[in-house]
Amino acid sequence: MKPELDLLGAVSDERARVRAHPAWGSGPERIYDLLRTATRLRAMEITAGVTSDLTWESVLAQLVVWHHEFPVGKGPCSEVHATEVTALAAAAHHLDLLETGIRTGAYQVRPTGGGFRVRHSWDASVEVADALLAAAAVPSQLPKLSETERRWIATRSGSSRTGPPPEVLRAAVDRASETIEAYRKAVPEGQVPDTFPLGEGMTAGDMTAVLSVIMGIASLCEQTAHRLSRLETTLAHMQLSQLMVVLTEMCPTVPETHLALAVERLTYSIGRSCRTSPLVRHGETVIICPPLVTPRAVDPFMLRSAAHDSRQFGRIGREQGDRATAWTEWLRTTPGAMVAERVPATRADGRSAGDLDVVVVDPARRVGLCLEIKWPIEAISLPEALKVENWVSSAARQLDRLRAELRAGAATAQLPEGWPSFEAIDWTWCVGTPQQLCLRPLPAPEMHATSLRYVQALGPPPDLSTLVGALVRPDLPTQGVHYEVTRRSFPVAHRQVHLDVLGVTVGRWRPRFR
Repeated sequence: MKPELDLLGAVSDERARVRAHPAWGSGPERIYDLLRTATRLRAMEITAGVTSDLTWESVLAQLVVWHHEFPVGKGPCSEVHATEVTALAAAAHHLDLLETGIRTGAYQVRPTGGGFRVRHSWDASVEVADALLAAAAVPSQLPKLSETERRWIATRSGSSRTGPPPEVLRAAVDRASETIEAYRKAVPEGQVPDTFPLGEGMTAGDMTAVLSVIMGIASLCEQTAHRLSRLETTLAHMQLSQLMVVLTEMCPTVPETHLALAVERLTYSIGRSCRTSPLVRHGETVIICPPLVTPRAVDPFMLRSAAHDSRQFGRIGREQGDRATAWTEWLRTTPGAMVAERVPATRADGRSAGDLDVVVVDPARRVGLCLEIKWPIEAISLPEALKVENWVSSAARQLDRLRAELRAGAATAQLPEGWPSFEAIDWTWCVGTPQQLCLRPLPAPEMHATSLRYVQALGPPPDLSTLVGALVRPDLPTQGVHYEVTRRSFPVAHRQVHLDVLGVTVGRWRPRFR
């Protein structure tokens, strides 16, 4: 048996332990037990100053997914069982990365001493570049806790479970709104405008107002728990009717129908992602889990929760596509370059062969760049990142087909009047996304991929030739300088796995023109 298949079999055996766990014989209230246990363990880690690569958002999201997937019995979930399931959720995070990496070809597996050695197949510096560019987009100045919030926290007893008075909640919501706005302004490729339609009459501005309330509550819970040294109390829960009253008071300009629609979309159900529908409903109670509600992910929250509805997906996709003009705006800053959008290509019989999304030409140097633009929703989980890579691969095939027809003379690009002829240009072909570089090798030769976030980080291009050179030979982080590859060892179904992991030094790299 191939070592890859052998390891995948071990992963499958490990997952079977989860399905067979006795915790799933407990009643529907077990979601409280699971989330409380996980937040308590997270609190112990924070209090002890432990630094690990464990992503607690992923652990909490996994617990929510399992709770909805597995049968519901009767009675509470014991503390022992809840702790065991939390440990399984932490292990599942590593299993997901391992299994996905093997199935996509990102990892090479070889047997070693009764276990497995797992290494990167592709250039890890691309993944590091994305991580560093994302870190650079985090705003440096965020609003601090207001005096109103600070006074309320200081006078609150550690055992109190009462909610904040209206003036404190308003201060928390205002702070959350400012925080969200800071994150949105810091994103170099831009965020969706408040007028962006999310279907059924709701706009991005409506959803942002609702998220400000939810994130305000979450942040106030977290701040209170930190200051009272009771980090395990960070969960918030309230009756759905109470939440709707709060939203109505805090969002007076948002129609009640839109408030209800926003809550419905943000509430997890089977088939949705807990990372973008983070509210957990148990009967008539809504649970807010602060680690799942982050202001940096406002756009994915609103867009993915809307696009989950197949009736809205096409509309969201078209509106997202219109945002690709950001590429054209940036490329027009290139000295000596001419830029055109959606250049049609026709066959000899007059039929359309497709179009070129963005075409850039330097007529003096006879250098040209053809960009196929995709504008997917930002990925905040591994499955979403893989979907973006699939989009890029599909776009590369699409562009390669049209390129072949143009090169063969079977189709003609209708370049704007006054431009050099297509045949007179030395062309470079590239796929562009808003944020994400492509780790996976492209399926077409002499095809490249980049992101608007990456090229913006380069700074203004001195000329088109230099920009093309940066796309063909990108400047990426260097192993041993900007990141290290270390080894993590962990058991999988009584077999030991030794996996390559990346250690990144934040703040020491940005791409440059060579």
